[in-house]
Amino acid sequence: MTRARPVTAHADPDADADGAPGRDRHFINGLAKGLAVIQAFNDEARALTLSEAAARTGLTRAAARRILMTLEDLGFAARVGERHFVLTPKVLSLGYAYLSSMPLWTFAEPVLESLVESLGETCSIAALDGTELVYVLRIPVHRILSQGVTIGSRLPLHCHSAGRVLLSGLAPAQLDAYFERATLTAYTRRTVVDPARLRADVEQAGRKGYAWVSGEMEEHISGLSVPIFQPDGHVLAALNVSLNRPSVSEATALRTLLPRLRRAAERLNASLAVGRGRSRIVRMARSAPARKAA
Repeated sequence: MTRARPVTAHADPDADADGAPGRDRHFINGLAKGLAVIQAFNDEARALTLSEAAARTGLTRAAARRILMTLEDLGFAARVGERHFVLTPKVLSLGYAYLSSMPLWTFAEPVLESLVESLGETCSIAALDGTELVYVLRIPVHRILSQGVTIGSRLPLHCHSAGRVLLSGLAPAQLDAYFERATLTAYTRRTVVDPARLRADVEQAGRKGYAWVSGEMEEHISGLSVPIFQPDGHVLAALNVSLNRPSVSEATALRTLLPRLRRAAERLNASLAVGRGRSRIVRMARSAPARKAA
């Protein structure tokens, strides 16, 4: 599921080619516009006309046309009929560049597969992106949410157990910034939308080392999540198990699921530490002066 959200680009006609007024000189406005057009496509807008792309990004129709034609020339977009553009599979290479550059994802899949087999439930790994979480790895046992959720799907942080774990890893100033930007939408009667209560839930997740959320995204869905840590102790991602069984209580989930979820997270934490150590050794070896032969 990719929830529709406004996608904006800095389309100020007075901005120069390298930036927009009020921004640092390094800001490339053209790149921002191109990324905005790519993000304008989602499950509710799989094909866009020039006018639709312009409306969804705040660009002029002429700017949207130039960007879409550039994406077409580069192979990231294609025409369907006379008026519509669609994204091509080449866009996946952008996401793969992220996954392949992060050490966690190279060894996380077998750990997640083992966890799914052990629990018999859908498990995921989610990372923080602004006011949302993004699934970077997900192995479903069966369909959980009423909307399709796959790798790359985005969900709001405030009503998801993985979201609260990710929020618990933020510094105080970062958490304040989240509350300034986020829209706390009520998806069910149980969704926490009071900022003070949500802060308390996030702080509790940090203290306990896990988050349990039930019926806040959809009435029948519950979730339990634990953090995955970087070697420096910062939260890198959240490991989550989703339950499509409203009868499961928090106490039952903590007794039957939490120990195995934590063991899986510990395996990932250990692998991250080993991976970082190997990378450091490789860097040192590459930078060391070559020894002369005896």
